[in-house]
Amino acid sequence: MTLDIQQISDRIEIDELLARYARALDYRNFDELEGIFTPDATFDAGGLGSPTGPAAIRAMIEGTIGHLDATQHLVGKSVMEFSSDGDEAEVRTYLISQHIRESAPGPVKHYFLGGEYFDRVVRTPEGWRIAYRRLDRLWKQGDRAVISG
Repeated sequence: MTLDIQQISDRIEIDELLARYARALDYRNFDELEGIFTPDATFDAGGLGSPTGPAAIRAMIEGTIGHLDATQHLVGKSVMEFSSDGDEAEVRTYLISQHIRESAPGPVKHYFLGGEYFDRVVRTPEGWRIAYRRLDRLWKQGDRAVISG
C-alpha cells in the first residue's frame, strides 16, 4: 500500500488522538476527554454503560477510574481503514490497562485488562475526533473490586 502525504498525516494525527485519550485517563485530565470526542459520540463500554456525548462519556470514565491511585493505559499500533473520501476511518487498537487502588478490599490491589478498542473516527474542522468507541475485553487479571469503588 502506497500512502500519500495526506494519508500519512491523517494516520499520525489519529495515533496522536488515541494517545492523548490514554494520557488524559492516566493523568486524570478529564477535561481533555471532552475534546477527543464528537458532540454526538457514543462509547460502548459493555457493562459500564454506553453513554452518548462527551460530558456523559467523561462522567462514566471519571466515575470508573477517578478514585484509583494509579492507572496506565498502554495502546498498541492501530490498524486503520479509511472511507473512500478519507474523512472517516475505522480503527482497531489493542490495549492493556492497569488499575491500582491501595485501599481495595482483599489482598489484591490491581486489576489488569487486555482488550481492543474499535473506533470510528471522523475529520472535523478541529481535527480528528472519536465518533464511536467500543471496548472489547479480551482478558483480565487481578481483582475487579479494585475498580468497583
